[in-house]
Amino acid sequence: MLLVAVAIVGILAGILAPVLANKLDDARLRSEAETLRSLRKDFEATYDAVDYNNLNEASVAASGLPPGTVFTTFDQGTQIAARIYAQNVVVDPAGWVTKLAQKRGVSSFVVGASYSALTQNQYTAIAFNAYQVQRCLVIGPAGEPGQQRYLLISLMAPPYRVLVFPTADSTQTFDSIWDQSWESVQSQAPALWSSLLTSSQDSLWNTASSNGRTNSSRLLVERIVQPKYSLTLANNSQTDTAWVDIGPSTNAIAAAPNSGTVQSGSLPGFATGILSGRMIVVRRGPSAAAAYEVQRFFLYADVNLTVQ
Repeated sequence: MLLVAVAIVGILAGILAPVLANKLDDARLRSEAETLRSLRKDFEATYDAVDYNNLNEASVAASGLPPGTVFTTFDQGTQIAARIYAQNVVVDPAGWVTKLAQKRGVSSFVVGASYSALTQNQYTAIAFNAYQVQRCLVIGPAGEPGQQRYLLISLMAPPYRVLVFPTADSTQTFDSIWDQSWESVQSQAPALWSSLLTSSQDSLWNTASSNGRTNSSRLLVERIVQPKYSLTLANNSQTDTAWVDIGPSTNAIAAAPNSGTVQSGSLPGFATGILSGRMIVVRRGPSAAAAYEVQRFFLYADVNLTVQ
C-alpha cells in the first residue's frame, strides 16, 4: 500500500509540477509588467524637475538645454543586448537608473560602484528584473517634431538563452521594437530582424520556450511619448521688454517693446518643440535689472503669451 501511495504521489507531482511552474511564470510576467508601468510613471514625473543634472530624466540632446547641462545617460538601440546581459550595473550619476532611484528616494548606492543582481538593494531592484537581467530605457531619435520617444524594456528570459538584438542602426532597431506587438504569447520578432540577424538568431526569438510562450513574448515593452509643445509670445507693450526662460535656458526669448510675435520654433534648440514639463518664467520691464516676474508655470500644452 505504501508503495502504491508513493507511486500516486509521484504521478501527481509529475502532473502538477509543470502547471505550478507555468503559473509562477505567468505571475512573474504580470508582476514585471506592473513594475514597468510603475517605473514609467516615475520617469514621467521627473519631467518638471528643475534640477536637470540630477533629477530630470528629460535632460536630452537637441532640446534647448544650455551649455554645461549634463545629459541623462540612456541606453542606445545598438547596445540593448550589451545592457541586458551585463552582469553588473555601474552607478552613473547621470544614468537613468540613478535618476529614477533619486526620484524614489533611494539612497542605497555609491556613485561609481558596480553592483550585480545578487547585491539585492533598492538600486539593483530598479536595474534588474526577476531573471537577473538588466532593464533598458532606450532613447528614441532626437529632433522628432512634436515628441520625444523612449522604450522601457525588460526581457523576462534567463541569460543563457542569449537572445540577440540588431546592432546596425539605433533608430532602425528602436522603431522595429516600437512598431511590433509583443503582447501575444505567440508574438514574433519584427519581420525586419530576419535581414539583420542570422537565421538561427532570428528563429530563436520565435521559438516556444516554457509555458508555450515564444521568446519574443517575453520581451516586455513600455512605450513612452514625451510631447513637445510650442510657445508664442506677443509683446505689444510700448515700453517694456519681455524675457522668457524655457526650463534652465534663461532669456531664451528677449522681445523688445512692441516687437510683435516670437514663436519658440524659431529659437535654437526648440525648432521641433519644447519638451513637456519645462518651467516657463516670463519677466517684463524697461531693462533687465528692473524687470519683474509676471508668470511662472510648467508647460503641458501649447501656450500663447501676450505682454500689453
